Amino acid sequence: MYSKKTNLFLIIAIIFIIYLSNPIFAIKIINNQNISNEQTYQEFKVNFIDVGQGDCIFIHTPSDYSILIDTGSRIYADRVIDFLKNIFVYTIDVFIATHPHEDHIGACQEIFDAFDILSVYHPGFPSNSATYQRFINSAENEGCPIFTDENIDPGDMINVGGLTTCKILHINQNASNANDASIVTRFDYLSSSFLFTGDIAGNHGDNVESYLVDNWDVNVDFLKVTHHGSRYGSTDYFLREATPILSIISVGENNVYGHPHQEALDRLNQYSQDIFRTDINGNIAVITDGFDWNVLYDKPDDKPNTPKITGPSYGQVGEEYSFMVKTYDPNNDEIFYKWNWSDGSETDWLGPFSSGEEQYASHSWNENGAYVIKVKAKDINGHESSWGSLNVVMPKTKFVKKMMNFFKINSLYSLILHNLKNKNLIF
Repeated sequence: MYSKKTNLFLIIAIIFIIYLSNPIFAIKIINNQNISNEQTYQEFKVNFIDVGQGDCIFIHTPSDYSILIDTGSRIYADRVIDFLKNIFVYTIDVFIATHPHEDHIGACQEIFDAFDILSVYHPGFPSNSATYQRFINSAENEGCPIFTDENIDPGDMINVGGLTTCKILHINQNASNANDASIVTRFDYLSSSFLFTGDIAGNHGDNVESYLVDNWDVNVDFLKVTHHGSRYGSTDYFLREATPILSIISVGENNVYGHPHQEALDRLNQYSQDIFRTDINGNIAVITDGFDWNVLYDKPDDKPNTPKITGPSYGQVGEEYSFMVKTYDPNNDEIFYKWNWSDGSETDWLGPFSSGEEQYASHSWNENGAYVIKVKAKDINGHESSWGSLNVVMPKTKFVKKMMNFFKINSLYSLILHNLKNKNLIF
């Protein structure tokens, strides 16, 4: 004779079986070989490794799963390998290559040689580059399962054990460009959530950010900012939904692309409570127990950005000219400025000024020549920026007068010729 509890259990089991068998709700759980499911209640840790102008993210879950997202360029292979070995990583359970650009997969061969890789995920977006071929060869030589857009779909889950979930939100081998083919993943550990975006675009290319907002829950605590802070990503439409507590930009110092673009920073500052950058902070680690969290980083100086100087680029000796300088502090600390006029004179530290506030200074030069105006910023904690510079030229006063006399003489000569022609005295 069945009890009421037994009947209730059977009903729940039947409903659960129907739920799993319904293709509308079916979600693939992608398991990896030879991975222990032993659960330990430790911290969830995400390391954003400083690989210059590129991405490399190492995740360690409380169930002792190791996940590596991208590798950075090949020139940073030793840095990544040393970083992982220094924290006693020998096996990478899940490797995700977001897309086939060198600044994301360039160091794959060296890293695959240094560690045991148990599974590989990549979009399958075609590329003829030597970097991509090295990646494919290394993955195949590893002998582990390889998953692409042919095998997985948005909504599928990667098994990372225990209380941590990893959902694939985007993958597209048929994208219009490699960046928009990027694998986008969302990790959740208890009440903490992370979104890793590769190099997807927002209102450019395939509009992947809009796709994410329209189809998935992108409201997260921690955001890996897309495409190194490009102006084409981090749109208002996306950030209004994401509203991250913390945004992390993986970007190279003084890179040729001008990343992160100011437009993206302005939008991030509007929707994100705080921003960290590998070009300023070095290696960044976000650690959470699922509820509370902490951030650690290698460069605690948080120096202000290099100041930008504007003003005239030439003038005359003895005349006074005004110049403007402006820069930003990553923590919005107040800033002091020091001016070096390249003629032996230098100001004391002037300020304080608010981060982003314009500051003006005037100067005159006593001798002709070329000068380099330099300005350095310092925050209230004493952390100094690099020197910003502007070239100016002070021509000789006599030279300027000679040029003016030259033009006057030529104008007079032209007038005389004109009058002579009118009187038919010259032909």
